[in-house]
Amino acid sequence: MSFSNIIGQDKTMARLRAMAESGRVPPALIFYGPPGVGKFQAALEFAKALNCSHTEHRDAPPAAPQPDPDDLFAAAAPPPPPQPEQAPLKVHTDRSDSCGACLSCRQAASGAHPDIRVVDTEMQAALLNEDETTNLKIDTMREMTRWAQQKSMLSPWKVFVVRDAEAMVTAAQNAILKTLEEPPPGTVVILTVSRKTSLLSTILSRSCIVDFGPLPRAALRTLLEAQGADPGQAASLAALASGSLEKAAEAAAFLKRVSALRPGDPARAFKFAAGLPRDSHKAREEVKTLLDLLLAKARLAWRSAGGPAKARLTQLLRRTLEYRRMAERNVSYLLLLETALLEGERAGLKLEDLVRPD
Repeated sequence: MSFSNIIGQDKTMARLRAMAESGRVPPALIFYGPPGVGKFQAALEFAKALNCSHTEHRDAPPAAPQPDPDDLFAAAAPPPPPQPEQAPLKVHTDRSDSCGACLSCRQAASGAHPDIRVVDTEMQAALLNEDETTNLKIDTMREMTRWAQQKSMLSPWKVFVVRDAEAMVTAAQNAILKTLEEPPPGTVVILTVSRKTSLLSTILSRSCIVDFGPLPRAALRTLLEAQGADPGQAASLAALASGSLEKAAEAAAFLKRVSALRPGDPARAFKFAAGLPRDSHKAREEVKTLLDLLLAKARLAWRSAGGPAKARLTQLLRRTLEYRRMAERNVSYLLLLETALLEGERAGLKLEDLVRPD
């Protein structure tokens, strides 16, 4: 991949290209935008571009076998076969992007670059030898600051990508402040976040914020088709996803679950809600997405409704907004979603209406 493969963020990619080309890179960057719009992939591409040597890498040809010097009866080694003349190494002249062919780019693409590290809950579980959790802990961020003090091994820049940095507990955020305030030379910390309010004001004030917007519907369709969706399905999912590839995946799972329910079944709302993930964090995020979808559909129906139907939709909007606020707290997500879906059906919005493109 390169910056050109990140679709729908042209202005942001131009900004990152300019940083990479100039070499003037803020030591702390916040990639901010909705979930599923390419922040994490852009962070990896930026790290790759910074460390690109812009010269093609070739593996050395295999050495010719050598005879055993202690074997008196060994035949003399035949001369090595002539090597075909190789073309000169290609030099990538675009300094604003990665070449994809040098050793640094190849290591970055495989996730094995010694100077590019991803810090997330999966990495934390391996580091601390424990089950994966939803929070980034102080011990993990202290380890990151320790790594930041070490010299780079291969490339001019050490880059740390903290994925979903809102997962950092307060103590963990405080642990990285010194690195952000007094960064070691050649060190860049990139925090990807969907909610800036989850970060300490001291972190926000010390960071350069790079904004990512929702993906245009056409860009989202292109990405979905590249992942194997047929054009019709891609168009439907893009219409439901609010510019987020992550929400498109949730909408696809939503469609699958709705299609498995029998139309007219009075227990459909309960059966659907019972299919929520068991993990409380994932359940909360799915409930929030579904409530946002219900709100969007209710607003659309409200504009063209009249009389008693408009009054029912007005009540549904008020109630769903309250449920959306409740979803940010520690509540029974199953009960919350079941109640919202039942009230939606009473107001005239059926489950299948929620997945019908506008």
